[in-house]
Amino acid sequence: MAAQQPEANGEQRNRILGRGRFGLVFEGTWEETKVAVKRIEIERTNEREETALRQCDHPNVIKLLDIQDNIDFKYYVLEFCVASLDHLFSQETDPYRWPATQRDVCLQLAKGMAHIHEQRLIHRDVKPGNVLIWVDSTGERVLMKWADFDLSKPVSENGSHSISGSRGTEKWYAPEIYRMRMEEEENVANPIRPRGTVKSDVFSEGLVFGYYLLGGRHPYRGPNGPYDIPHNILNSIVNLNEIAQHPLYNIIMDMLENDPVERISSSQVVERISNI
Repeated sequence: MAAQQPEANGEQRNRILGRGRFGLVFEGTWEETKVAVKRIEIERTNEREETALRQCDHPNVIKLLDIQDNIDFKYYVLEFCVASLDHLFSQETDPYRWPATQRDVCLQLAKGMAHIHEQRLIHRDVKPGNVLIWVDSTGERVLMKWADFDLSKPVSENGSHSISGSRGTEKWYAPEIYRMRMEEEENVANPIRPRGTVKSDVFSEGLVFGYYLLGGRHPYRGPNGPYDIPHNILNSIVNLNEIAQHPLYNIIMDMLENDPVERISSSQVVERISNI
């Protein structure tokens, strides 16, 4: 796609929006539009992320506007979003308010995730930090968008994929991912080759929904803080008591089903929220 090189000079150079595993995201301009520019060292370019961004075309998935490169870096030009979901509950910032109901926020995210899976992709790093919030110039229209596809992978027709390498962010893992890691550590001499499914994304999405409705608290956080989370996820010790009367409660509990076979699918999440 022919376009001008994304700019990040002067004041914008200091406007860093985020840092990832292999690059950083800063505010820039592209064709006179404010954008987010993800800069990655050329040797660390992730073809899977690029493929996923090109493949997904949905209002609730971050939109890729352009790709530029030079001898040192590749630049992904993306829609500019005002915040990520975890920033809403940061003590360092004032909560961002918008005219969207809790049901609408979760339904948008559910539709975005279903689209990702319909493209036969698994995200593999579903967490509040990878949910971005886009707001139009009037402040009246808000869209929730899934972002950061650097760990995404293609899946088979039945939604399964090989498990290898990085698998997301600890504390936001599905229980089957924790179990696979434990089995690998116990079988170093004879490593197993397990297969995962898109249902792991659904579990992590349920964590995100719970986190959002609980005002920034992880649904599996215990008395010892974040240290309890892996144990509680593995043993189905979830604390959603504060939202037990919420219309989304039963849906979230079905998303957090410990057994991925029994867990609902991303398309079922969309259907059930739509019917509320």
